[in-house]
Amino acid sequence: MKTFSVLFNILKTIPVSLLIMLPITARSQTIPIYLENPSFEGTPTMNGIPAPWYQRSVNLIAYTLPLGSTNEIAPSDGKTYAALLAASENNTSAGHAVWTSIGQQLSKPIEAGRAYLISFDMALMPEEDHSDNTAATSTALAILGSTSAADIGERIWYSDICYERKWNRYTAVLKPKKTYTHLRFEPYVTDYDDTCYVVTFLDNISMIEETLNFDVSAENTCYGASDGKVTVTMHSLDKDTYSFRWEPGGYTTPEVSHLPAGKYTVTVTSNNKGNSRSESIQVKQWDILIDAAVSGISCFGESDGSILVNASGSLSPYKYALVNQYPDQDTPGFDNLPANYYTVKVTDSMGCYKMQGVDIANPGLLQLKDLIARPVSCSSVQDGQLIFTPAGGTPPYRYKLADTFQLENRFRHLDAGNYPYTVVDDHNCTLEGNVTIDKEWRDCAVYMPTAFSPNGDGKNDIFKAKLQDDITAYRLAVYGRWGQLIFETTDPETGWDGKQKGLDLPPGTYIWVATYTASNKQPMKQQGTITMFR
Repeated sequence: MKTFSVLFNILKTIPVSLLIMLPITARSQTIPIYLENPSFEGTPTMNGIPAPWYQRSVNLIAYTLPLGSTNEIAPSDGKTYAALLAASENNTSAGHAVWTSIGQQLSKPIEAGRAYLISFDMALMPEEDHSDNTAATSTALAILGSTSAADIGERIWYSDICYERKWNRYTAVLKPKKTYTHLRFEPYVTDYDDTCYVVTFLDNISMIEETLNFDVSAENTCYGASDGKVTVTMHSLDKDTYSFRWEPGGYTTPEVSHLPAGKYTVTVTSNNKGNSRSESIQVKQWDILIDAAVSGISCFGESDGSILVNASGSLSPYKYALVNQYPDQDTPGFDNLPANYYTVKVTDSMGCYKMQGVDIANPGLLQLKDLIARPVSCSSVQDGQLIFTPAGGTPPYRYKLADTFQLENRFRHLDAGNYPYTVVDDHNCTLEGNVTIDKEWRDCAVYMPTAFSPNGDGKNDIFKAKLQDDITAYRLAVYGRWGQLIFETTDPETGWDGKQKGLDLPPGTYIWVATYTASNKQPMKQQGTITMFR
């Protein structure tokens, strides 16, 4: 808002307590303490506050509205109200934290050891001028007691964060640790930013009445259990007796145990004076969050798995256990575990525990699903092959015949003989064995069939070369009657299935041409016809 574009030096935001809302309050029989001019009636001004209120700030302003600005709202009581401005910068000139605050001397002091009720209307200034991006989107208010207008004083109450841009009624319980003659109201920034500011509206402050002085505390329950506890602690200076009523539940003792999580409200009544006060408190759950990192078994049947538990969300230190396996221990890790389904148990410092299942799987046994040993095709070459197809273990696999591992599962250009082999998976699990490659003692040549029948019976369905040589640079082409190319391949192990673009061709005679380089390094060309039957 351009109306309030001013540079301010101010303390950075401090932590905020819970706002106490009191739905049921019976007034005290003691003499109330009055504040003069509780609705700030006076002449509207941009830099002042009506008597008997005084302003305590450095280079900051308090003012009374309305002034006709579009950022105003109507007073909640009377004709004017206070607008207090605070910014989120550090005030170095004053030597201490300074916020815009207003106060006045009380008609009589508020005393240490007693509790007092005060109510007021509060709102966050509406934000209609969106061109000003430094205006905060929330506020909070503190009430301070002091011995003079110049005294910094003690913060005896502070609100929760307020986002409302319309009037709301708040009730505070003041519990001063010392006796004070002055009371101040002081807003502060909750949207922390080095440049933002907040304007808080204040109106219709009530008289101050003494009330019952007590605190309510809670002990949380374990997750899903009913072992929470709430307690009223009385701080009255009078010799009095009190009655208690808790809702829900209708309990009538100052301490109630075995409660599930939830909100509980106690009403404390003075048996002598008849006045009462209500206060609410939350019993929360200690919910332990478990994140278990599993390191699996390396090889089938081994016991080298591990579990590392990361626990959070409750009060440490924690105890860790594997149910029916390992008792409680201080460290979160479990090692040398075989494959199994485990139950992790984490117990916090409050005695609450939570369990979570963890599975350590056993990898499949590393074995050979298939091993093809292709013999040397003819007398004068070395074109034997070994093709490994492993299963189980943890892929990827590596293969070794001599001293060096390779990732490909096929070994080529092998001579006849016995070969020891090793297969290793990703966890270094090992499979070893021996395999023999035979040799065909015959002349080296490439033979092409003269007919085939691609009828799907598994017999002679493919037209391809029959190799008895270690050839390279292979190409096979099949042509139709008019010389059109029907099929082509450079892989000797791939043949023609009698189709073109997935469609069956009619039976008949087709022309083929095969070119390759023989094992003696001679380029070769063969051609002929193939008859297809269906």
